[in-house]
Amino acid sequence: MGSPLNYRKTKAVLVQLGSPKSPKVGDVRAYLKEFLGDPRVVDINPFLWKLILNLFVLPFRPKRSARLYSRIWDGSSFPLITITKAFADKVRLALPDPKTVEINHAFLLSSPRVSDVWDEWEKDLETKPDEAATRILAIAMFPQYSESTVASGMDGFAKVLEGRVKIPPFEFLTDFHLSHAFIDNSARVIDVFLAKQKVDKLVLSFHGIPKRRVIYKGDAYFRHCFETYELIVERLKQISAVDIEMTFQSRFGSEEWLTPYTDDRVEELIDQGHKNIAVYCPAFVADCLETVDEIGVELAELAHERGGKIYHIPCLNDDDQWCQDFAQLIDAHANGDNQKITDQYYSFETTRYKNMPQQKMSSPPLSEKAKSSIKIVFLTLFLDLVGFSIIFPLFPQLAKHYLETDPDNYFLKLIFGGIANLTQAGGADVSSIVLFGGALGALYSLLQFVAAPLWGGISDRIGRKPILLVSVGCLALSYGLWFFAGGFTLLIAARFIGGIMGGNISTATAVVADVTEAKNRSKGMAFVGIAFALGFIFGPAIGGISAQWDLTKTWPWLAQYGVNPFSVPAAIACVLSIYNFFSLWRRFDETLPPEKRGQSHQLRSFNPLKLFKPLPYPGVNLTNFGHFLFLAAFSGMEFTLTFLAFERLGYSPMDNAYMFIFIGFVLALVQGGVVRRHASIVGEKKMAIMGLISILPGLILIGLAQSSWLIYAGLFFLAVGSAMAIP
Repeated sequence: MGSPLNYRKTKAVLVQLGSPKSPKVGDVRAYLKEFLGDPRVVDINPFLWKLILNLFVLPFRPKRSARLYSRIWDGSSFPLITITKAFADKVRLALPDPKTVEINHAFLLSSPRVSDVWDEWEKDLETKPDEAATRILAIAMFPQYSESTVASGMDGFAKVLEGRVKIPPFEFLTDFHLSHAFIDNSARVIDVFLAKQKVDKLVLSFHGIPKRRVIYKGDAYFRHCFETYELIVERLKQISAVDIEMTFQSRFGSEEWLTPYTDDRVEELIDQGHKNIAVYCPAFVADCLETVDEIGVELAELAHERGGKIYHIPCLNDDDQWCQDFAQLIDAHANGDNQKITDQYYSFETTRYKNMPQQKMSSPPLSEKAKSSIKIVFLTLFLDLVGFSIIFPLFPQLAKHYLETDPDNYFLKLIFGGIANLTQAGGADVSSIVLFGGALGALYSLLQFVAAPLWGGISDRIGRKPILLVSVGCLALSYGLWFFAGGFTLLIAARFIGGIMGGNISTATAVVADVTEAKNRSKGMAFVGIAFALGFIFGPAIGGISAQWDLTKTWPWLAQYGVNPFSVPAAIACVLSIYNFFSLWRRFDETLPPEKRGQSHQLRSFNPLKLFKPLPYPGVNLTNFGHFLFLAAFSGMEFTLTFLAFERLGYSPMDNAYMFIFIGFVLALVQGGVVRRHASIVGEKKMAIMGLISILPGLILIGLAQSSWLIYAGLFFLAVGSAMAIP
């Protein structure tokens, strides 16, 4: 670090978060992509979060956020940008000795950035070396420390250092929530406001973070908020401590965040008769979207609807006294000794923590073992579903191929003979190839239906890992048989084995039940749903793309070994299953210990017909029956769609793949962007009914479709309706 005597001058950089370039949707999207893409801000699995961010968040949230930002846009800038610049200018003028401290400001997500300030410093070293700073003091303008804010800023600062040669000694001020400058001035501005406006309650509303960060990761943020609250409250003169509340705002996502929530608590206070409520936000030193709009507009509207009124107390902003006191704080860190720095802060006795409220989670997070097991289950189901759906776009060409190359096959004649008798008996004019595709798809699903309770029951007795290994290994075998299925008999055998082994889904979901508790089981099961959705998106896409390569055209001699035009999709599915097998073998730990095996066999029957037994819960049987009818319609469309497109529009496997990709993305977008947000508001029953109604025009349009635009219009209604009904 060097001796302090060598610190001729300190460059103090005031670092704020920043704002979008403008309230335009594109600028807000770019801002949110960078902000929410920071692993410090959203600390879940990076791969999973990228999918959620790009599929569910960025397509929807920027438009709403842009409307909010437009309400605080002054035509050229946002409050946070304007205030930070003004604050830096005033602090610069208030410095005791400007010759020893240089003030700059920078933003993590706006201009000027930290890299710009660093570039300016390097330029000063070259052009005016005698005046350039010899030390850097970076100050995160967030009073309380949090991983999602201060640590994120430190990461951004560290990235600037990458590749730099000239790096001076530097210090990072990670919090100042105990400083006299912050506490005294916060209490002063609140008292000044309350002296002019009498209120029933004062709410100190801090920005929230997920409880998990505090309880399980040890983030100091909640403790810092409590310390801030206590120190401000004991210095207020215009209101009694019993009339002051500590709350948390700005929730994002479905996790449990620090409580009490500001909006909920304000509603409770108004209902209790406290109509006039002042709100101050001690987690911010400059007004921004979270204070001006979230508190000053949205919370005010919420209070007004319940007969109350919100008085938003502005942040410290560029208040003159605050700027002067903060300049003293900077000067102490830049030029003072340890005692001078200590004098700038309040002490907080440890005995006071006994009054700190406890944060508890009603739904505990998944354990590390659960996360590890569910990751394997996710991969297993995803790869299984990719292998299952990879054949969807190929059905028409598959049927045509075997009718041309193996017309005398016993099973082929049996199927088409049965189809002919069925259509004649019913008097229907239906394409035999269409019904062939439905029969081939139904065979797989029927075998899955029969096998699922069997695999589940056996896994209850001998454990999950052996069943998963056997089923995944045999799935690889089924795809291997498909690869060499030059005749229809071998294809039937491959589908037969695949259908039976595809019943491992029940075992995979049992793994989730093993490693979760009742309170957090839905979190684990959510990964099952995600694996299904992604599998049905990527499977048909891989099938359509890979079917473009016919190995028998490149190497005709392979045909004598049974290699066929659809062997490449089969090979891909086989390789994925082999990878899945070794992944399970090496990384998956058994989740059902020996002492628990055989205990739940009475709850899971080996007889699939018992699945139709009515359940003793009001409304459940009707819901199940409705779901069965919906799935019958949806899967009937799913297995015949490619034939319709093939016969009417001449679609290739790749064209068919595009349809399934379209369905998958619409399903994902509507479930993630509409259903997740509005189901609780609209009501589950109403949402399901709206979905079922939306399916009707979809099926009608697809049935009448004579052009691509009409078939895609039908698919849109079908996917939207399904996305609303299925959850």
